[in-house]
Amino acid sequence: MDSRIIEIIIADIERCKAQDSDKGSYELYQALIGKYNGLFPNFSADIPKSGKATVSGSFNYRPELNAIKEKLELLLITEQNKDPLFAFKDMCAKDTAQLKEAVQGTSLTEEQKQKLYLSVTAKYHPYVPQLGEGLYQYYQGFYEEVTGSSLQFNLEQIYNKLLTFQSLGFPGLTAKTDKVPNTVVNINNKNENHNNVTVTFEAVREAVDNMTSLPDEEIQEVKKKIDELEAIVKSNDNKSKKWSKAKDIIKWIADKGADVGIALLPLILQIK
Repeated sequence: MDSRIIEIIIADIERCKAQDSDKGSYELYQALIGKYNGLFPNFSADIPKSGKATVSGSFNYRPELNAIKEKLELLLITEQNKDPLFAFKDMCAKDTAQLKEAVQGTSLTEEQKQKLYLSVTAKYHPYVPQLGEGLYQYYQGFYEEVTGSSLQFNLEQIYNKLLTFQSLGFPGLTAKTDKVPNTVVNINNKNENHNNVTVTFEAVREAVDNMTSLPDEEIQEVKKKIDELEAIVKSNDNKSKKWSKAKDIIKWIADKGADVGIALLPLILQIK
C-alpha cells in the first residue's frame, strides 16, 4: 500500500473519531464510502446504511462512521501482515502529516515546532539520504537548535524530503533496517520448527535503562511495552493475530519520542 494512502486512511480514521455530533455525519459517511469504494472494491458491502433521523431533522450516521473506522483499522492491520516495514511507514506518514501542519498550518507553537524538528531529525537521519543537507545549524550529523524563520525553513525542507522519500518507495530502507535488529536483538531459529523463535530483548532493555532523557517512571513504562512485545513475538498465535495484539503498542510508540521509537522499531519488525 502506498504511503500516501496510509496517510489518508489514518487521517480518515481520526475524522471518524472526531465526529461527535449527528450534524455532518451523513455527509462524512457519503464522502468516505465514495472514496473507499473507489480504492477498495466492495468496501461498503458490510457497512450498515440505516442512519436514523433525529429530532433536529438531521440524520445520525455515527454508528456507520464507527463501522468505517473499524474497517479502515482492519485494512491497516492487514497491510502490516504484508509489509514488514509497515510500522516505519505508518510512523513516517504520521510525522509527515505533523510536518505539513507545521509548514502550512497555524496551530503549532514555536516550542511544538522545535520538538517536532528534534524528533523527526533523530528518527529519520539514519534512513533518509542527505536529510541534513542544506539545513540551518546542521554540522556533520548534528542538528543544533534553530528558531524563527530558520526553523520554519528547516521544517519545510524536511517535509519535502520525507515526501520525496515516500514517493520513491523508501529507497534503501530495507537494506538499512536489516542491519538494525542484529545490534539489539538476538534471534535463534530452530531448524526443526521454523515457528519456534526465541527473541532476547535484553540489549533494548539496557539501552532504555541508559536513556537519560526519560524519567524513571517512563523507563519502566517502556520496558513494560518491551515485555508485551516479547510475549507477542514468542506466542504461537498466527501473524494476523500477533499484529492485532501489537496494534495498541504501535500506536503508543508513535506518540513517544524519537529515542523510544528508534529503539523499539526493530522489535516490532520481529513479528512474524
